[in-house]
Amino acid sequence: MSVKQEDLLRDMQKCFNLIKAEENTRESFIQRERDDSIDIRCTEFPDSQEEIRKIVRAGWLEKTPPKGGKIYKRRWVQLDSEYLRYFQNTKEMYSKRMVSLECVDKVVSVGDLRFELHSQSRTFLFRADNTQERNDWVCCLEKVLSDRRHSLGPRNLFFKHGTVCISFEGYMEMMSPRTIVYALIGRDRLYLFRNREEYLLGVGITDIDMRTASVKDRENKRSFTLTTPYRTFSFLVNSESEKTVWSESLNECVSRSLSCDGVCESVWRVAANRICADCRAPKPEWASINLCVLLCEKCAGVHRSLGQSVSKVRSLKLDERVWTEDLIRVFLLLGNAKANQFWGANVPPSENLCMNASNEERLQHINAKYQHGKYRKYHTLFGQQEALNKALCSAVQSADLLETLSLLHCGADVNCQTGVPEFPTPLTLAKHSGQTTQVELLMQNLKTVSSGSVVKDVFIQSQCGYLFKTASSARPITDHKSKADFSQRWCSVGDGVFSYYKNEQSNTRCGGMKTSEIICLAVNSPGKHGYEHTFELYSEEGRVYLFGADDVSIVRNWIRAFAMAVLPPALFDVCGTCDRLGRLRCAEGSHGIGWFCLSGFRLHVLLEETVQTIDLRKLLTLTLSNSAGSMVLLWRGGPLHLLADRRPHLVGWQTCIQQKSGAGDQSLYQQQLTEVGVPVTIERCLDHVTRCGLLSSGIYRKSGTNSHITRLLERFQSDARSVTWSESDYSVDDVANTLKRFLREVKDGVFNGQQNSESWLKAAGLEDASERLKTYQILLSNLPDVNRETLRVLIHHLLCVQHLSDENHMTIRNLGIVLGPTLFQTDGTDTKPSQVVEELIQNYCSVFNVSESDIQRQLKMISVILNKHKSQRTMNRTPSSTICGVYLQEIKEGAEVLIQVGVDMTAVKLVSMVLELKGIQQTDEEFWSCYEILESEEMERTLHHQEKVLPLYFSIGTHCHLLIKKNQYVTSIMRA
Repeated sequence: MSVKQEDLLRDMQKCFNLIKAEENTRESFIQRERDDSIDIRCTEFPDSQEEIRKIVRAGWLEKTPPKGGKIYKRRWVQLDSEYLRYFQNTKEMYSKRMVSLECVDKVVSVGDLRFELHSQSRTFLFRADNTQERNDWVCCLEKVLSDRRHSLGPRNLFFKHGTVCISFEGYMEMMSPRTIVYALIGRDRLYLFRNREEYLLGVGITDIDMRTASVKDRENKRSFTLTTPYRTFSFLVNSESEKTVWSESLNECVSRSLSCDGVCESVWRVAANRICADCRAPKPEWASINLCVLLCEKCAGVHRSLGQSVSKVRSLKLDERVWTEDLIRVFLLLGNAKANQFWGANVPPSENLCMNASNEERLQHINAKYQHGKYRKYHTLFGQQEALNKALCSAVQSADLLETLSLLHCGADVNCQTGVPEFPTPLTLAKHSGQTTQVELLMQNLKTVSSGSVVKDVFIQSQCGYLFKTASSARPITDHKSKADFSQRWCSVGDGVFSYYKNEQSNTRCGGMKTSEIICLAVNSPGKHGYEHTFELYSEEGRVYLFGADDVSIVRNWIRAFAMAVLPPALFDVCGTCDRLGRLRCAEGSHGIGWFCLSGFRLHVLLEETVQTIDLRKLLTLTLSNSAGSMVLLWRGGPLHLLADRRPHLVGWQTCIQQKSGAGDQSLYQQQLTEVGVPVTIERCLDHVTRCGLLSSGIYRKSGTNSHITRLLERFQSDARSVTWSESDYSVDDVANTLKRFLREVKDGVFNGQQNSESWLKAAGLEDASERLKTYQILLSNLPDVNRETLRVLIHHLLCVQHLSDENHMTIRNLGIVLGPTLFQTDGTDTKPSQVVEELIQNYCSVFNVSESDIQRQLKMISVILNKHKSQRTMNRTPSSTICGVYLQEIKEGAEVLIQVGVDMTAVKLVSMVLELKGIQQTDEEFWSCYEILESEEMERTLHHQEKVLPLYFSIGTHCHLLIKKNQYVTSIMRA
């Protein structure tokens, strides 16, 4: 080859390389422009996603961007029963994209290595490393898709089976990475989307688990932060009121996700599972999921100290996602009874652990039982490794869980070779045999256990760093402290001691205290003092210490560290983000002391061994004794007496509890509420009109006395719970107009703000009637829980009013004209508010998803009551009473008892009257109670013996009934 030819080839090669480089640059630009995923990086990483999501398959795949991009990007892809997600890498917690399998029509193999997911809106293209891996992904996807329950009607394409309860939704601006997202709160998660259209098409960005999240306001009045263990999200909304709604909705989601008792009820169906496997304490709420035993709080703490390599402790209530159907089945088939046949087969009577054992005794017993195997029943093949492994391979193909448990903890290798090439491990052998419970048991006993959570706890317990501190005080700190009043101090908490020094190098303490001497921690509202974020510590000696910093994360870590150091573990595990925590003198507490944690409207209380959560808005009464300095909270669980204490922390507790118990000049969700979540003001007025005004001509149309209306509304706004009156004090029209004025003046109204109200009115303008109703249903589902329930109760009441329109002359048309402008807080010039109210009344059953037969039953009962009133009009009838239907012993046809119930009748009086009416004599060993039964969820609640029956009867839903039956729990106590 000549020199000229070589030069020509070299120039051509340079030209081709240049063209290729330009194409790569252009394609790279196209990829960045078209790739619509969002990179949400974690600052902390989970130890394992195995327990966070139930993953069906995971692995590396190459993915093309949408709209025809050519460059493949390597992504970590996860598939579960609901979604296909892909991530930047294996450690990331938040996906770049998530595709609902509800929107996927089919999966198609393309060429040798690629496959496509076809949805209604777009196609997702992936490429595997080899043909076998591609085929495995396709088979797995087809299997998951075939398990879906198809619906012929319209459905939501993002959520499984097309149904979900959405608490709130809307657009927000995410600050990092900065972008506009469409967010919605559903179940126990916050879901993020590029826009609402993608949500409707079944494609999202990521979801955030709210069980471990906390919500905090930022300096900007329109922004807030959502902090998880893995990163902090910052959001910006359009207005301060919208931020308040988002914050409250997210906090309600957090509380809702931490109050799941379903696992407990399932596992406790087996009698042996109702007592702790180690000390026999009742109602264990913790479990070691690899040892297969249920534990009380105290024993769970000792198990946790052994480390996860010995005992993997999980909560039945807090770790809901861990409890799959198969794991629950393991505890039902195995559980404490059979597990103790192995673990505790040889416990001498003298070494049995009792409920009152000390921590040292528990540690010694549990360590000997599980770590050293002192009491276990050793397998006959113990010491023969090959025989143990062979026996394990045989056992996992059967239903004998106890045999597998015995083999695993007597030396069998969970990862041993089976000798079957297609199924090389016991786990694959169990899967092939269809033994799902064996698979679960093997999974929980795999030896790859991380200790990351233990390290994290140690970090929290040994917090140290700089804080700013003022001089301590013997009185509550009420005046503003500027930055000049603070001094920087190096602080540390660990080993039961809190200390602060002049600087990090100093060895001489400036001050401090034992953490056991801290009786209260109070978090101040941002901006109260010179440093933006501050908190106060109260000591047993009555001193108050103020600390602060401008960085919210620093203060949050300190609060978390103090909470762990001060609170008992049972309370710390549920308290989450708190406003105030500590101990108080309490008559119902152990040795006169109770532990408390205030988080938003919820007060978590630990009196003996169990934590109870009180929604302060739903208190029955709240009494403050100015002379004695004590406070009494009466809730559905009974009274709670907070005793007087001269130390300065009590005043702060009383102030916070009063503020969080509901205010009359705030939005609906901040009002004092009934047990069903309706403002007390509305419930009291509706109850009075129902009892005294259903037959009143022109009810809600006629005006009352203005001075009476003003006085009654002021009483409600001051303290709605304490408001009572007789029929002679206020006429029924006074009460009806008080309700109308309250609805017109309440902040943001029933429809939660002007923007939402306009959406309802816009829906009323739709020409197609069915489309209007569907839109009403969507708008209703988007309302906060309190607003949604309030609207349901109001419309149900108006339905009853119009049912008696022959007597009161209030037809649906009249009610719409009178109450439409009131509910929408308009001037009455627009007819659409009236139209909305009329259509909600007419279509009550379909919009609110209520059974037509239940409504007809209620209206029929109203007619019966009406006829009774008509027949007694010439008689001196007793006001404030009605005929109620109550079931005796069981809910079935023929078991209903009709009885006249007065406004002052309590549950205990109702039980006595019904039993007397039916000729049933209560023996000394029997105890009868009245229950509120919710049929649709098979739930029941025992009425407090002093609870008023009539208000409850008029407020319960269509699927609720009152049932009188024997109280087996109290009866068993009486017989003991």
